[in-house]
Amino acid sequence: MAIRIPIAPTQSLDALRSELPSLATRSAMTRVAPRLAAALTSERAASATPVLSYPVYTLGLNELGNAAQRLSAAKPSLWRHVLSFDGELVTADTVVDSTGAKLSALNINSAAAAVQAAIHTLSQDGTIASASYEAGLLQVPALGVRAVWLHDPAQKSPDILVPVPPVRPELVAGRHYTVAEFANALKDAATRALANDDPQKGSG
Repeated sequence: MAIRIPIAPTQSLDALRSELPSLATRSAMTRVAPRLAAALTSERAASATPVLSYPVYTLGLNELGNAAQRLSAAKPSLWRHVLSFDGELVTADTVVDSTGAKLSALNINSAAAAVQAAIHTLSQDGTIASASYEAGLLQVPALGVRAVWLHDPAQKSPDILVPVPPVRPELVAGRHYTVAEFANALKDAATRALANDDPQKGSG
């Protein structure tokens, strides 16, 4: 079965589209993605559709120790929308909560392309074709770690975490990790980071 991307909430897409005209005028956009910026300021902006939208989940350093339990009850911390035009690509993040949705960040680096490529590669992977996975992105901000998270809502197949480059030396980009393997690989790095930082770090 194909990997499925959960459908982004309507309010998240509405919030994105309402901000597109202002996003298009930001200096970073016009400098890095001028063709995309021009497209977003045109009459097409109101109906613009991301080429990919996916949920992003966040783990704090303290949560790595019981990652399996945390992930079983995880809710997206934000939705990431990939905007592309004529070879240019940026991402826009929206946060959805009980009060509605709002734009939280605009990213113009190459990270989005790496995630998009990883999801595409996994969708063609015959070793997981028999499972029924939903795809999202798991991040551990304090360690600069991102991984595509494949989760089977029916829990018939084990979760898979696939690190996305650039990766830390403890991880291998593209490798399929179980949740336990992923957490164990980062255990020492998390312990060092917690020991060397303020008490609030890793609480998110």
